[in-house]
Amino acid sequence: MARQIRKMKLKICLVGERAVGKTSLLQRYVFNRFDEAYTGTLGSKLYLISFSKHVSTTEIVEAQVGLFDFMGEHAPRDAFRDAMFWGAHGFLAVADLSRPQTVRQLPSWVNAVRYVTGEIPFTVLLNKADLAPQGAVPPEETKFLLQSFPDVPFMITSAKTSDGVAKAFQQLLERIVNGILSRSIERAQLNVLAGRVLGFAHKRGTVGVTTNDLLVAFRGVDYGALMTEVHALERLGYITLEPIGPNKFRLVLTPVGEATIVKSGAEEYVVEEPT
Repeated sequence: MARQIRKMKLKICLVGERAVGKTSLLQRYVFNRFDEAYTGTLGSKLYLISFSKHVSTTEIVEAQVGLFDFMGEHAPRDAFRDAMFWGAHGFLAVADLSRPQTVRQLPSWVNAVRYVTGEIPFTVLLNKADLAPQGAVPPEETKFLLQSFPDVPFMITSAKTSDGVAKAFQQLLERIVNGILSRSIERAQLNVLAGRVLGFAHKRGTVGVTTNDLLVAFRGVDYGALMTEVHALERLGYITLEPIGPNKFRLVLTPVGEATIVKSGAEEYVVEEPT
């Protein structure tokens, strides 16, 4: 059986304060080297790698990955965050384990990225474990991380010794690819006509969609097929149908329906309302 190759292009950012080791982590992962001399990053640097994942015996993911190393300055970050983080699929938030204050500054970096990208996968890296006592995370920092980033993985790394570096990058890439594949499957399972109905309801918001709205917007579509999809969406819990008269209703998205649109991309099927 022929193999299917799924191509992807991914953008991953490394963010955090100055001198936490972002560049050293990238050089260790990409080139397997470490430079003792510190050279601060001015602006940004791009590293390109390839990533492959065998999804099944018949499907392979081949991704071109851009790893972006950004300078650890707050003013440029706040002024140019749209340009810096737009299009990112995931990121690594890096702190220096030997400088606890850099851990406390991670939320501002995470919030800056999320302001542009929304919810995307990320991992907290506590770097320079070779400089910390026994390479351990102090209890107060552990508590801070768990409170600030619940359910977000954090890993201890050392760019100098290479401990944990490859694992950190690989695991983030796996999470990103798995998420994309999951959304792709959900989208494929969502019938195109049903997706158009959801997209139309999403556009109308709390106003909802009446029976007449549907008939006008979907003119030319078989009425029986349209109603079959509408009632299927109701059974799945994606919409509610509120009676407004004999054989008439108002269709409104449920929270589950809203979440489905975001995950599956059904908003692309929004029907233009007649002028």
